[in-house]
Amino acid sequence: MLLPTAAQALTVQGNQFVEGDQPVILRGIAMGDVTHLPSDVDPYPEIAKDWHANVVRLSIHPGTWRDKKDEALSTLKRHIDQARAAGLYVIIDYHAIGFPDGYALEYFDITEPSTKTDYYDSRFTLAMDFWMTVALNHTDTGILFELWNEPSSNTEEEEGGDLAYWKEYRPYWRVLTDAIRASGNKNVVLVAPPLWAYNLRGLRESLLPDEQTGYVWHVYPGHYPEEWADTLDDLDQEKPVIVTEWGFEPDAKQHWSGTAEDYGTPFADFMDARGLSSVAWCWNPDYGPSLRRPSGKLTVWGQFAQEYLKKHAVGQ
Repeated sequence: MLLPTAAQALTVQGNQFVEGDQPVILRGIAMGDVTHLPSDVDPYPEIAKDWHANVVRLSIHPGTWRDKKDEALSTLKRHIDQARAAGLYVIIDYHAIGFPDGYALEYFDITEPSTKTDYYDSRFTLAMDFWMTVALNHTDTGILFELWNEPSSNTEEEEGGDLAYWKEYRPYWRVLTDAIRASGNKNVVLVAPPLWAYNLRGLRESLLPDEQTGYVWHVYPGHYPEEWADTLDDLDQEKPVIVTEWGFEPDAKQHWSGTAEDYGTPFADFMDARGLSSVAWCWNPDYGPSLRRPSGKLTVWGQFAQEYLKKHAVGQ
């Protein structure tokens, strides 16, 4: 398969993602766990053409990998091939929430809300197995590896832990990155900070040594605008920062409850002023905040995100 010229090899140079010698700002859509998407639909031409995205984030939950490894691998490959054929960069996201070999978020099944599972299985050996398999099977450098979706120890102390908590996670991300490089893989790696991928304070003092590494940031309406600059802590001046989750839903009961006026527009303006890459959560209508309803009609958030991407469309 010939890959489209719109999304070839991506590398990190200083604080930018670069294709060849041209800086690239990634803006696109998060799909959710790809095994939960319809198997008979290829959404990526629509995402590239109508949404004007240049990247998609494809997730696999730890529980999916543990219980349905072959299906997860084949489904992930199909979605990668479809997305790359549509001219999109791809982020592979290991959708863990918790602390390696420790706390894991309880998962409430979509179809059986009363059922709790270990879908966010936090065993580090499981994460290592995933990334070794991915590294050996996906060497196309238009694909980025997001090592761990949302690191969290689920303790109040982590909110003020800053660098101390980063230093607890950092050895795990170093081991994963070193193992990926030892396999011969050269893909860009994306690393998340503490506090559900929100707290970037202090990371500049102890960055990973791997040069082909960018950093992840998740920002929702529950994170107040007056905190954003302090929490980002100018990390974007040294390394690429990509917001791999953002979004809002008016009158939601979760932390993503917000509006375009109090969150969407201010945060979009903040990202633009800093030149941050971003991925809007989420294409799958079963996950909130969703861009689409089950009927395919766009939500208020979906309309906002689509207009944001259209505003930044280049050469389309």
